[in-house]
Amino acid sequence: MSDIISTLKRLVQLGNTELSVEQRINHWLKIAKRILTLVNANPALAAATLHIDNDLPKDTQHLLLLTLFGKLCRLNDHYLQHVLASLLASLWLSSKGTPSDQTTNIIRFLRKHNLSIWLDIIKLQKAFRSDKPINYVADIRLNMVQRLCLLANVFATKTKKADYREVFTQIVLRLPAHHRHLIAPLINLFNGVLPGAKVYANGVPGALVDIQQNHGYVFMLSQDDEDGKWLPLSSIRSPVSLSMPFEHFVALYTDTATARVNHGGTPFLPSTFAIQHPPKALITIIDELQKRDVDIEQLCEKIESVPTFNHFLMHTASQDNRLQLPVKSIKQAVLTYGIERVGDMLIQFALLERLTQNQFPLMGMCKQLTLLACSFASYFAQLADSKFSPQSAALTMTFVCTPLFTLPGFKVSRALPVDLSKAVSINSAFKVKSDTPWLAIASELAGSWHQSSTWRAVIHQCSKVSMDVPKSLQKEQAILVLSFALAKACLFNQDIYSLLQDINIKTLLNILGIRRDDVVNALDANGSLLFCPLAQ
Repeated sequence: MSDIISTLKRLVQLGNTELSVEQRINHWLKIAKRILTLVNANPALAAATLHIDNDLPKDTQHLLLLTLFGKLCRLNDHYLQHVLASLLASLWLSSKGTPSDQTTNIIRFLRKHNLSIWLDIIKLQKAFRSDKPINYVADIRLNMVQRLCLLANVFATKTKKADYREVFTQIVLRLPAHHRHLIAPLINLFNGVLPGAKVYANGVPGALVDIQQNHGYVFMLSQDDEDGKWLPLSSIRSPVSLSMPFEHFVALYTDTATARVNHGGTPFLPSTFAIQHPPKALITIIDELQKRDVDIEQLCEKIESVPTFNHFLMHTASQDNRLQLPVKSIKQAVLTYGIERVGDMLIQFALLERLTQNQFPLMGMCKQLTLLACSFASYFAQLADSKFSPQSAALTMTFVCTPLFTLPGFKVSRALPVDLSKAVSINSAFKVKSDTPWLAIASELAGSWHQSSTWRAVIHQCSKVSMDVPKSLQKEQAILVLSFALAKACLFNQDIYSLLQDINIKTLLNILGIRRDDVVNALDANGSLLFCPLAQ
C-alpha cells in the first residue's frame, strides 16, 4: 500500500532546468505515457481521488482526473498523451523556479514541430493556478480539451470533496450548449457510486473497491469465507455519501488485486478495438460469403446476431430501394443488394466504426475526406466499365484513406497538412512523417481485413503513373486516384476546374471514358458532402 501511495506522490516529475527543450518535451511525454498506463490499468484509483480527501499533490490529482475524463470521453490515446504532456509543460512553465526565457524557447519549438495542441493548454496557466478555477470552465472560447483540463483542475483543487456531484451540476449548467453532449460520458461517473465509498450490497454493509460498467467489487463480511465479490451495480446502494480514508482504500485495493480479476466483465473505461483485424463476428460472415454455395438462411442468422450490422443493413436497404419502402427483414436486405455487395458494405461499416472509435482534433476532417472520396469512387464505378461494384469501390477507397486515422502525426495537429503541389499523388498527398509509404499501410491493412489479392494489388498500383499500370487493373486504379484527388481538391483547394486541366487528370478521365460533365455531375450528386468540418 505504501508503495502505491509513494508512487502516486512521485508520479509527476516536471524535470530539471538543465534539460534541452527537446529533451524536456520527451521527458513530459514519457511521464504522460506512464500516467496513461496507470489509469488504463487502474481507473478506480483515479476515480477515488474525485471524492475522497487525500494528501496527494494537486498536480498529480489534476493529471489523474484529466486522464480519467479523457478516457471516458474516448480521446485517442496518442492524442491524450500529448494533452497530458502539455499540461505538464504548463505546470512547469508557471512554477516559480522556471527561468522566464524558457517559455519563449518551448513555444518556438512547439510551433516549429506543428504541436499547436500544446499551445492550447499552455494558454491556461493562469486558470490552473487560480484559487477559483470554476470561474473559467464555462468560457465560450474554450475547446473541448481545454474544458476537460479545467474541469479536472476544479476537482483537484477542491479541499473538501464531499460535494463533488453538486459542483459538477453547477458546471454543466454553465457550459455552452455545443459542448454539453461531449461532457455526457462523464455523467455516469458523477451519478454513480465510486470506488472507496461505504455502501450496502444486498442489504449488507461493505466498501466498494472497484467498478466495471455494470458491476462493482464490494468488500464485505460473508458466510462463504470470501472477502468480497462482484455484484450488479443495481444491488449496490449508498444511502449516505460516506467514504473511507484514502490510505485504507488503497490498502484494500492492493489486498484484493487477485480476487478482483474478472475475465468475463466489461471494463469501466470504454473498450477500444484493434484496427489491425476485423471483428470476430465479421470474420464468420466473410467466411460464409466466400463459400461456393452460400446458405442465405445461415448468413442472415449470423448478421442478425450482431445488432449493429442488423440495424445498419435494415436502415440502408430501406433508404436505397427506389420507393424507399421500409425493409423488415435481413433476408430482404440481403436480396436487395446481393451477397457480394452486402459483404463489402458490412466490412466498410465495421472498418469505419473502428477507425472513428476514438476522438482527436482532425477526426471530423479525416472522416469527411474519407466519405467524400468513397462516394466519388462509388459514383465513378457506376459510370465506368470496371471490375468494381459501387460497394467494392467505396470499400477499397476506405482502405486507401485509413492512414488518415492511424498515422500518429494526424493525432496531434489542428490543421490537416495537405500538400497541393502534386494533384494525383496519394503517397505525397499530406506532409506527414512515416517510415512506411501511405499505400503500403493501406494495402497491409486490407490484407489483414481479408480483402482479395486483386483489390490489394489495385491499392499498390495507385503509387504508379496510370500508363504504367497493367491493363487488367488500370480502370480500377484510375477510379481510386481520381476520386482521392477530387475529394482532396474539393475540401482543401476548391479549384476543381484547374484540376480538370491537369494532364494526369485528363489521362484518368480518358482511361475511364468519363467526360468533364460527368465530373461536374458527380460534384452535384455529392453536394451534401462538400464541406470541411473545423478541428475540435
